[in-house]
Amino acid sequence: MTAMDARSRESPNAPNAPNAPNAPNAPNAPNAPNAPNAPNAPGTVARPKTVYIPDMSDHVVAVTGAMRHHGIPSKVLPPSNEQTLAIGLDLCRGRECLPCFLSTGDMIRECRQDTFDRENAIFLMPASLGPCRFGQYRILQRMLLDAEGFEDVEILSPTSENSYRGFGERPTPLRLLAWTGVVAVDLLLKLRYEFRPYELEPGATDAAYGRGLRIIEDATSAGGGRHLLRALDAIVADFAALPVDRSSPRPVVAMLGEIYVMLNQHSNQGLIRQLEAAGAEVVTGTLSEWFHFADETKMDRDVLFGSWLGLLGTKSLSAYQRMTERRMHARVGRLLRQPADPPMRKLMEMARPYFDPLLGTETLLSVSKVVHYAANGVSGVVNVMPFSCMPGIVVTGLAGRLRQDLGLLPWLDINFDGQRITNIRTRLEAFIHQVTQFARSRGHIA
Repeated sequence: MTAMDARSRESPNAPNAPNAPNAPNAPNAPNAPNAPNAPNAPGTVARPKTVYIPDMSDHVVAVTGAMRHHGIPSKVLPPSNEQTLAIGLDLCRGRECLPCFLSTGDMIRECRQDTFDRENAIFLMPASLGPCRFGQYRILQRMLLDAEGFEDVEILSPTSENSYRGFGERPTPLRLLAWTGVVAVDLLLKLRYEFRPYELEPGATDAAYGRGLRIIEDATSAGGGRHLLRALDAIVADFAALPVDRSSPRPVVAMLGEIYVMLNQHSNQGLIRQLEAAGAEVVTGTLSEWFHFADETKMDRDVLFGSWLGLLGTKSLSAYQRMTERRMHARVGRLLRQPADPPMRKLMEMARPYFDPLLGTETLLSVSKVVHYAANGVSGVVNVMPFSCMPGIVVTGLAGRLRQDLGLLPWLDINFDGQRITNIRTRLEAFIHQVTQFARSRGHIA
């Protein structure tokens, strides 16, 4: 069973479950819309609309679980494929990036289904501030939905401007619950990537991973908190029982870069499995670090513009998150060889010699994680990005200085534009040869 098979694809409109975790008393985001609950027509009984969620990564189980707990019906869009890419390429203008092509194609494909209930549908498309085109996706997609005759289909866009506390009748608890589920999936992914290269029974790690996704979704639906901690305990017990052989450690490669391409297997053409097949063990960035990054950049803006009440609310939210994340990592940490990430502010400061933290963007995350991972035994970096991605291009430009300061750390940039990369296997084999030589020279492997 694949991880995709393991997911519950649709969330019914269930009532709130008991035992929700205690959240800090942070103020709700201003002007946050209520849960999707508009009436179908005058004189009819209102019923909640279904929120359609893009299948960017397996973290989607945390979002559906949190929405179910808060009584918001949701459905995960089918995974991106060549059909959705073709739709996106046909409708977009050619200046967009791969994640925009895919997410747009996913929306339009769903709208064209005979069973699609357009009057009760809302597409979730988060946004962010800054120069990245991600913040403009929803604007283009609104135009394209209108042009295709789907004017009545709404788009819901929580934004990093308020740390994604932007929808539902209780925006902050919903955001916190989704975030704790995201952390759990991040920890599960770390286990998967540390165990799979050494498994003695092919497929056993992926099977345990699929079971873990189901447990996390159920625990998030139940309200997180102690349910999620017990879920992590069950996952740890499952992975601890897997037969593995680590007598010949592999060199560790960090796959970093633009978050969508880094996490979405269709976008990166299954790059992690390809790196493992070439002989590496892989670590990646996480989705939860993006939430921390959004919090820190919001606090910087609050200080800059004197929004002291907003600063206090975000600080309390961030403190709660760090405390909760430490508790969750403590349940899993004994099985992980890579240490937990440092606090985001400290991580951001690691990039300062190369990139001022005030400039923001994903460049800051990528550069800081390179420095962090290099200090913890990583022997190579793969920087992934959509074709023409500005933050990715900046990271590529900084790579020379980073490599020089990190002992000529092997580095590979890979751009993805939706076309199959025909020479990827040859490039990876040459890269892993360099990585292996570097790891041996540093005593990371025998």
